[in-house]
Order: sequence, then structure tokens, then C-alpha cells
Amino acid sequence: MPLSTHADVLAERSGRLRGKRTAHLRGLGAAGLLLAFVGSVALIAPQAASAASRDVSHAARAADTGHDVTGFPGTSTTAPFNECPAIGFDNSCGLLIVVSNNGEQVLQDDNNGTSASTPTAGQQTPYDNIDDTLVGIVNESSKPVYALQLSGSSTGTPLFGFEGDGICTYALNGASTSVGPGTGGNSLSNNPGYTGDSYCSAAQLAGASGPTGPDPNGSDYQGPDNTYSNISADTTTGNVNFTGGLQPGSSTYFGLEDSLASNQVNVQFGYWMAASDGGIFAYDAPFFGSMGGKPLDKPIVGITADPNTGGYWEVASDGGVFNFGDASLYGSMGGKHLNAPVVGIASSQDGLGYYEVAQDGGIFNFGDAAFHGSMGGKPLNKPIVGITGDQATGGYWEVASDGGLFSFNAPFFGSPAATPLNKPVVGMAGTPDGQGYWEAATDGGIFNYGDAFFWGSLGSTTLNAPVVGIAGSAT
Repeated sequence: MPLSTHADVLAERSGRLRGKRTAHLRGLGAAGLLLAFVGSVALIAPQAASAASRDVSHAARAADTGHDVTGFPGTSTTAPFNECPAIGFDNSCGLLIVVSNNGEQVLQDDNNGTSASTPTAGQQTPYDNIDDTLVGIVNESSKPVYALQLSGSSTGTPLFGFEGDGICTYALNGASTSVGPGTGGNSLSNNPGYTGDSYCSAAQLAGASGPTGPDPNGSDYQGPDNTYSNISADTTTGNVNFTGGLQPGSSTYFGLEDSLASNQVNVQFGYWMAASDGGIFAYDAPFFGSMGGKPLDKPIVGITADPNTGGYWEVASDGGVFNFGDASLYGSMGGKHLNAPVVGIASSQDGLGYYEVAQDGGIFNFGDAAFHGSMGGKPLNKPIVGITGDQATGGYWEVASDGGLFSFNAPFFGSPAATPLNKPVVGMAGTPDGQGYWEAATDGGIFNYGDAFFWGSLGSTTLNAPVVGIAGSAT
């Protein structure tokens, strides 16, 4: 499919104006649903390890395996969880996140510690004997897991309130491995670290990214193949990213702040459902308002989440954009002449802009959203019905009602275009790592490609009104 820029589209883009259309009102619509998934998949390069300033060799320390739970590294979902080595006062994982094709669950082991103190009722022994938790994850699904969005916001728990005493700073039986600030001054030669800790750099051992204090991004809490990102201001929500993806049948581990019970850690794969009257239904996702109950010149046809703030935008068929939460308004086609109605909206890579797409495939870009081409002016078998941005490349995909997909600076993972459909496709959403996407039909059926999980659909449900779109989030 040609990716060339078309003169009529460029002219259409160059003539756009940035109108302001902002409104906030909770509403529950019933005139057609838009589905917006909330999930996180992101790749961040791991912090480079440095052995030069270590007190003892990694090889010598890694040989000390006698304290690890039997079978480490393993994939047990029965306590003691052997996905984690013995670290600090923990003999194994305090919590275990299990990801499967049917969703995820958080399991807890109340009896994994060597501490003489008694944990708070319902909580496991902290690896630091105070307030930190060793967490394992096992992937029982059929696809790689690139990241999880974890939240303690429902209980006000600061999972990501890192204090410089991460798992890299702890050895066996509760000893400190670091001679850095705030760690007690124990020597590594006297207190060997845990099995497999060779990834920990000198800064991670000290619990700090530098001499100024603890690393707010929690590098010292990292496991051997993960990083943290998108940490909220109140530190209750953030992403745990698995470099290269945690493959099916594999496990790993990392640390979180606070002495956690399983019900204090929420693995978020929620979504919003919105209606053509602008009403929004939030499922395991925050509600920031909607256009429900407000007068609209034209019906809502699209929704997309802001990966920068966690808010979202709604778009109407006349191109009007409505922003909610902390999502900023960057302009719209509202009140401007359109050759064809707008049918969807997609965020730019960093959330500092967005795209509108029209039924003829024409693209209108706002903020820092870069134009990479469109189907505007090209022959189409079926009309364009949606757009989604590729969070990996900064490109985007357009999708037609027969499921046909058009890629612009974005990879192609397949589509149902050659498959007879019960109902037409009405939109698509990309996974936040850009390695897959979903398409949605009017009956709520979902088609998943690449690393996009199938988390369920409305395909077998009787609907009062048809689904009219789907959008994805990176936060």
C-alpha cells in the first residue's frame, strides 16, 4: 500500500484551525459504545551494570544458593513461590503475580520470612523487615508480557514510593550489601548478596543514582530484567517494564515499596466504554468526566487515552475534541469544512498531540503529532472507521470497516480483511509497546494481533446499542 503524501490531504491539513472545545460532565450514554482499554506495555533499556566498584566478585556471590527456595528459578504458583531468590529477610517471593490468557491474579505467601518480628495481619514478611516487598511474576499466557500497570491507588498504597532500600541493597538474612548512604555501612565481603544479583550496579547497591540520595525511579528495586516508568505523583501507580518481554513459561522478580498484601496490588487491564452521546463507563479505569448529558452538534465517534497524563479525549463526527482529566486540548476540526466526517482519534507517541481521521482516510494532526501519510484521496474498498497511534514508532494505523489495515510508519501484524465478518469493524487500538493491536466490531467482537492479548469481548452479549470504537492507553 503506497504511503505517499497526497496533495489534497496536505491542503486539508494546512487549512485546519485550532478551535477550543472543552467540557466535563459525567454521563452514561446508550446510543452506541466506544471501548477504550487501559494497559501498559513499554520497553526501557536496563541500567548498565558496573562491577568495578563491587567489594567482591559476582561469581563468588552468585555461588551462594543454599538459602534459595527449592527449585529457584521456577514457576510455582503454590507457596513458597520459587520465582524469587532469598533476599534480605525473605526466603522467597512475598507476592506472586500470575498472568494467563484469562487475566491475572496476585497470590500471597505469609510464611516466607526469617524475621523474628510478626508481619501485620494479612501481609507477608518485608524483605527489609520494615516495609518493602519482594514480588515475583510468572507468565502462564501464550504471549510475551512486556509490562504491567500496577496500582495501589484504591487503598492509597505507595507501591512506587522508593526510599533507596531496594532489593539490590539487601543480602541474605537481612544484611545490607551496600556501603552507600543510609545503608548501615556493612561490607559486601562480610554480607554476600543474593543469587543472580550480578545485574546490580554500584549505584543500585547504594540505593541511589548518585550522591544526592535515593533514585526516585527505583533502579535499586529492579530485578534482573525490569525497569519502572510512568510513576504517578502520589507514587501509587506505575509501570513495571520487562526488557525484551517476559516470555511464556518464564518468571522473574522485582521489589516494591511497602509491606503489601495481595489486595493492595491491582494489576490494571481496565477500560472505558463510551457512547455516541458522549457518556463514558469506566471499568477498572479512572473516570474524569464525559460529554454525556451535554448538547452535542454531532455524535461522538472516537475516544483515545493520553499516555502522558492518563486522561482521555473524545471526538465528534464534526471533528470537535473534548478533553478530560489532565489531557490538554491541542486544537480540532470542529467548525471547519470537512470533505468527509471524522471517524476516530489517536494520541501521538508522547501524548502531546493527537490525530483525527476522516471516513475517506484523510488525517488531521494537532500538537506534536507528526504526519506520516494517509489514505486520503486513495481508492478504498470500504470506508475508514478508525485510527490508532503506534507508541513504539510514532506512526499510526488506519482501519476500514472490512478490517483492512493501512500502516503508516507502523508494522503490520495481520487483519481480518480476508475473513467474512458477522458485523463490520468500527475501530482499532494498539498495544502500548506497538507490537500488536486489537480491532473491534459493532457486535463487540474483538480481533487481536501481534502481542495484543484477548481479554474478552462483548461478541456474545446482547447490546442495547452497537459498539462504535476501541482505543488503547499507555498508562
